[in-house]
Amino acid sequence: MDEKLLPIEGAGIEELQTLYSWGTDEAISAQKKWDRAKHGEFAVGPFHRWLAAQELLLIGEAYLKEPDKRLIMEGLYLCTYRDLPIPRWCSMAFLERYRHVRQYNAKSWDDAFGRPHPKGAHLATLRENWIMELKVYRRIKEIKKESPGTPIDGYLFEQIGKEFGIGGKTKTETLYYAAKKRLKIDT
Repeated sequence: MDEKLLPIEGAGIEELQTLYSWGTDEAISAQKKWDRAKHGEFAVGPFHRWLAAQELLLIGEAYLKEPDKRLIMEGLYLCTYRDLPIPRWCSMAFLERYRHVRQYNAKSWDDAFGRPHPKGAHLATLRENWIMELKVYRRIKEIKKESPGTPIDGYLFEQIGKEFGIGGKTKTETLYYAAKKRLKIDT
């Protein structure tokens, strides 16, 4: 494993290596053994930390392959949200971009870390789409759980579109696949 995907020093190296190496079964097993009472109300369980570590690994690999300053904030978000050690690529990139602002080489945080949303974006519309993506995705998951043989096709998208008042099957299908992409789900 590329050492840049791990923290610089300390106990976090072994912890992150472990989280990176686990499979789903290991993460579920660790969660079942975990006792929230021993860790406090704000503690994050092993399964959720494992999920975040898997996403962090993908983001880190993407950054190392082709640096994109917007990935720095995604990495920091995952580390702080799920109490993960900050990998070397992320800490070094953050420091570099922070210094860029502090030493007056960038006019704004957007210049240093990238715009959080596309120029001209309407936040209310983006928020509504995001919420609807998750609703559509969850509903399809519910239907598949109740009836596993149900195909994910135009008919299903049309039915869910009517249920949520979205309109046509194309819009519903777009929302479903956008949620899968956002959640990084392949199947």
